[in-house]
Amino acid sequence: MLKTTCNHLMAEIEAAIEYRDKHLEGYEEKVQRYHGPHYASAGDPSAEYFPENTYYEYVSLMVPRLVFDNPRVQVNSRRPGTQQDVAEALRHGMNRWARDAKLRKLLVEEASDMLLGFGVAMVRPDHKKKYASPNPTPFAPEETPQWPACERISPRRFFLDPEAERWESARFMGHMWRMDKEDLLELAESSQEAGWNKEAIDALLASSDPNRKGKQHSDSPDRDEVWCYEIYVPEVTLDNSPGPKKGFNGTIYTLGVNQALGGGDDDAVSKFVRDPRPYYGPAEGPYVVFGAYKVPDKPYPLSPLTAVEAQVTDLNEHVLAASQSMAKHKRVVGVNDPRTAQLVKNVQHDYVTVVPFEDGKALVQEFQFGGLSDQQANWIATCRQRADRVLGMDEAMRGAISGTGTATEHSIASEAANTRLAFIKQSFTDCTIELLRRVAFYMYHDDDIKFPLDMDSMSQLGLPPDTELVFQGGGHEGADYSFEDLELEIEPYSMERASEGLAQKRALEMHSMLLNSLQLMQAFPDYPWKDHFAKIGNAMNAPDMVELVDAKLLERLAEDLSMQRQAAVMAQSESLQPRMKKDAPKGVSTGAAPSKLVPMAGQEMAAMLQAMQQQAPTGPPPAVQGMNSAM
Repeated sequence: MLKTTCNHLMAEIEAAIEYRDKHLEGYEEKVQRYHGPHYASAGDPSAEYFPENTYYEYVSLMVPRLVFDNPRVQVNSRRPGTQQDVAEALRHGMNRWARDAKLRKLLVEEASDMLLGFGVAMVRPDHKKKYASPNPTPFAPEETPQWPACERISPRRFFLDPEAERWESARFMGHMWRMDKEDLLELAESSQEAGWNKEAIDALLASSDPNRKGKQHSDSPDRDEVWCYEIYVPEVTLDNSPGPKKGFNGTIYTLGVNQALGGGDDDAVSKFVRDPRPYYGPAEGPYVVFGAYKVPDKPYPLSPLTAVEAQVTDLNEHVLAASQSMAKHKRVVGVNDPRTAQLVKNVQHDYVTVVPFEDGKALVQEFQFGGLSDQQANWIATCRQRADRVLGMDEAMRGAISGTGTATEHSIASEAANTRLAFIKQSFTDCTIELLRRVAFYMYHDDDIKFPLDMDSMSQLGLPPDTELVFQGGGHEGADYSFEDLELEIEPYSMERASEGLAQKRALEMHSMLLNSLQLMQAFPDYPWKDHFAKIGNAMNAPDMVELVDAKLLERLAEDLSMQRQAAVMAQSESLQPRMKKDAPKGVSTGAAPSKLVPMAGQEMAAMLQAMQQQAPTGPPPAVQGMNSAM
């Protein structure tokens, strides 16, 4: 088991930060190239300039493809029965939460971090005012209603076990946070039951950034802030922990150090500024790491721009060299006497002038110096193609088609680019599902989570508009199912942007599909048509398609079918009724009024058929041999 003494945990944190900084080597330069020299260093001659800004180009093209809108969640249960209703309620609650919590903004930040390096998000139960928009505060009283909160953790403040072969199997992970020392002391005084250590907090040196990268601007005033580490150890279970069945997994330690890491001061002391406490949350922990590609036996993921950074740097070096050559380009006209020079200088375009000749040749010669050579242009094109090939970014992705290739070539290239893009999109979707699953954990277990749902949920559930529909978390004590029985997935295309042409095409397809299905819906009213069109609508990125197939439409189609069947039975009964009384078989009444009930009409028709069979001759007519007669 991992040693959890204060000194040992501090040593683990220092090793983890040193290992993280190796993976973030050049991260600052990459971000500067992404935003360009005029974002925060306008007019600074030392600011680095990259003519081929592949970083901005790739991020601006990829982020809208990864996340354009809030995801819509589908929740299913592996167990039938009561938990199906729980899954349905959780689906409506999470979709409402995603809009109220503005999840799209967080996902845009995580997508940008993932493409430039790696992203980190933390999920925790936060506090909010009842029935109000969530307003996360890191340290709020625990008796107020809770709300699942997600926040971005800067890659510079996150750390994990450097010995792990993948981030999911890390023996510890954590992050660094900061707070005004005065506010932290007040919190320790007002929340003594939370286990804060006032003496350890008071001993912290304010404004001593242990990460050395937390201050955004060197000229900002001193805010008297202290920095602490939050570290999650999943393998440690405290004696006072309620246990996994109650939703408590692992332990959280909060440490503070009174000087920067590696300062070399013997007086530097690290202490627990808060007592170790059981972690209330899923067994996977509070953190989700967003990454595009896995690296074998490495915990940090690999971003596409990190993998292609050498090619991009090489391309920009040659482009800068070509720019310098073009800056030195000169074109000079040489003459052999001042009179000719004056004539050449003052002559207008397309004008005839007299120039001295010698031996039939003009004494005027043009010279060119510097400029872009053919070798430089060819090599720049080669470097650009190589970077685009490694990065998987082609002209079709940029929206520029040269038209030089055949349709088959463009189709093959587009398919290869779409395959690579689809994998990155799936990686981002998987990370988003992991984040939403941690949110669902709190909404499933926590009785303090309570908020109203929207009109869409009420219409999907078939409730009248004036109904007050409220989501209530928790309430699963003694149930024969668990949270692990639930399965979460994101509806296809819910985070993507559909073009106007594609949206119109899908609307027409949806209209045609509904009209063509009316007869089938009428013939088979017992089929679950709402679920049927819900799946089709999700696949077509038209989730409101199921709203067109409401209960009233299905009831009306069923009534129309019943009326048609009644009319058919009545018409068939009238066709079998004899025209004259003398033609009627014995025992059958022809003067009775027609039946008002469809089943009675069927019984009368069956009685007539039975009477006709009883009066039929038992043997074959004369001169006709039966099948079993002797020859």
